[in-house]
Amino acid sequence: MEPNVYYAIQPAFTGGEVSQDVASRVDLDKYQLSLLQAENAIIRPYGAVRKRPGSIYCGTTKNNGYAILQRFEFSSELDYMLEFGAGYLRIWRDGQYIGVDLQTPYQIDDLEKLRFVQSVDVMYICSGKYPVKKLSRYAEQNWTFTDIDWTRAAYGDINMNENLTITPSATTGTITLIASDDVFTDNNIGDSIKIEQYVAGKSVAINASQTTTSTSIQVGKTWKVISHGTWTGTLEVQVSYDGGSTWKMLRSYTSNGDYNPTESGDVEDYADMRLSVTITSGTIKADLSAYPYNHTGYADITAVSGAREATANVSKMLGDTSATSNWYLSAWSAANGYPNTVTFFQDRLVFGGSRKYPQRVWMSKTGDYENFEVVKESGSITDDSAVTIDLLSQKACTINHLDVGNDLIVMTEGNLWTIAGSETVTPTNITPRQQENYGTNNVIPVRVGSRVVYVQRRGSIIRDTGYHYDTDSYVGQDLTILAKHLIKGRTIKDAAYAQEPDSMIYFVTSDGQLICLTYVPEQKVYGWSHFVTDGEYTDVCAIASGNNDVIYAVVKRTIDGSTKYYIEQFDKDKSESVSQQDYCMMDAATIINGNTALSTVTGLSYLEGKEVFVIGDGYLFDTLTVQNGALTLPQAAKRIVIGLPYTEILEQPNWDAGNTPSGTVQGRKKQVTTAILRLSNSFGGKIGRDANHLNEIIYDSSRLELGEDVLCSGDIKASLGRGGFDANGRTFIVHDTPYPFSVSAIIREVTFGG
Repeated sequence: MEPNVYYAIQPAFTGGEVSQDVASRVDLDKYQLSLLQAENAIIRPYGAVRKRPGSIYCGTTKNNGYAILQRFEFSSELDYMLEFGAGYLRIWRDGQYIGVDLQTPYQIDDLEKLRFVQSVDVMYICSGKYPVKKLSRYAEQNWTFTDIDWTRAAYGDINMNENLTITPSATTGTITLIASDDVFTDNNIGDSIKIEQYVAGKSVAINASQTTTSTSIQVGKTWKVISHGTWTGTLEVQVSYDGGSTWKMLRSYTSNGDYNPTESGDVEDYADMRLSVTITSGTIKADLSAYPYNHTGYADITAVSGAREATANVSKMLGDTSATSNWYLSAWSAANGYPNTVTFFQDRLVFGGSRKYPQRVWMSKTGDYENFEVVKESGSITDDSAVTIDLLSQKACTINHLDVGNDLIVMTEGNLWTIAGSETVTPTNITPRQQENYGTNNVIPVRVGSRVVYVQRRGSIIRDTGYHYDTDSYVGQDLTILAKHLIKGRTIKDAAYAQEPDSMIYFVTSDGQLICLTYVPEQKVYGWSHFVTDGEYTDVCAIASGNNDVIYAVVKRTIDGSTKYYIEQFDKDKSESVSQQDYCMMDAATIINGNTALSTVTGLSYLEGKEVFVIGDGYLFDTLTVQNGALTLPQAAKRIVIGLPYTEILEQPNWDAGNTPSGTVQGRKKQVTTAILRLSNSFGGKIGRDANHLNEIIYDSSRLELGEDVLCSGDIKASLGRGGFDANGRTFIVHDTPYPFSVSAIIREVTFGG
């Protein structure tokens, strides 16, 4: 009896790489579109799977040490890349270090905790450990990295001990602060203190028959002037907003023996006021009164003499020299910690979490990003004042991240909150809402359209979340549920999103792999693959370049017995080219485009002792070894690509035909003897039923021998050989040559029997 032959097509690979545990889940819709292995491969959102591009060597990190990369988006046409390492920041553009090297306080352990937000040419950087920094670009070679000179910083909670008072020695200038109990430590040096005092009403009188000026009184809000007598001349009410250095006329009254003013008003800010009269006849009696008020003043602590005494410079006049228990210290300080994370929301600069206030969110004044002052008018807080709110839950969960779409999303180590963007946030109108309870780790979430992809707290689950209209809440899913093998025994250390060309998110694992998710949620495309290299990926970053996003990585490699940290750029998508010489399918590669043919290539010390691939003018030479930083080519070439080899592996899951008249085909003996590969601009590779039984995929080899373009598009029939029957019916592809390889479909010829 002749065996039955069945032809089965896998028309797409958008299911991506799935675990062996899912190898029998023929009930899943994604099963027919999945792969059991997709190593060094990219899942394209429209269905194909292609060999990943190689990486081009850009340079070594400073001091050859661990570093992270961060995007600085100056404009839609111009992106920079920031390299943060131990105590430094270097700036790159288009894969080239531009020569700018700035000193920072960050050490290796701080780098994973850095958070960034940018407004045009200014980037704010949080660490939780150091004061918020500001990176500013003024020109290509003119950058600064500074502390922020706050117009008014945020303050912590009010002192709750009514018996613990602070007494200032003066209201302006350099003063001494005396505490009634232990308050100050050396960590308070550099802090700001906010002091609230009740100031009683005051008045000053003048009784004059000649030109004279009264002493001044301090006015916090409302003042009143009244005069008596018969006099001829002018009475002025004068005001000073700089401690009496300069005076301006606020009101002027003229009398010719027939008028005495009575008037009240408000000052714009705390001020000194006085009376000034010019008399030509008669006598005037005048009183200027300041109404009682609550005064708020500020001072910056410059030295600490002991636990109960500190020196400070007054930055905004104090009310008087009386003791008060109503005082606040800086929310952000060496003693309290500094903000963990930062973003912009409704034209406010927003910070989240600190060591002392792990659940607190601070928002600046509207449009005034470096001002966290609360302003009152007529006894009410103004809508544009700074906002402070605590996200209260049963457990104090530290805020790790802030993200903004339509709403402000606050991600803590234990839950997720939102602050609605449908209403304008003010100090009296802000309503946080708790959403999910999964928590996040230190990896910065990535936003893809209206959804946010983040790493769960313990670092081994990747989830997404977004607003769901039906439930009026944020909901998401575990994106790794079918690919647990990619994260088993690993944690995620970093992430980057490249929108173009394939909408992919790249995750760095703790053991140096890149696991990649092709993510198009509106089309229900969630396709995993993974990258490996001769070394370890330690960080990743996406930078805009033309119409594409280019991926850069920090790669830890062992070269000539020593550990090196290289910055490498994955080659841009060139899948439309029909010429093999246009591609870079090697790692840590050097590309030479010369006007004259070279037979010796130097400058390769970064690959010393490594066995490398070399393509010269489209022809693949036998592997060569770099010695003394150089290679001698078998023949001279103008277009030369040199780099480390890597291998693509594709494995299809068990073949399934659904429910046949005789039932399922699972568990029945079968053999895949032939596969038709639907290729696009591809060359090379081997195919078989497993890694131990592989045959070369046959192309037109004469074109390669002639140095012609060899890339093939269309259907290629490949023999898997007759290696026996098994219960799987899998197809295994290995591609280990430096050529592109893109498959849009595989048709298997399956024989039953055995």
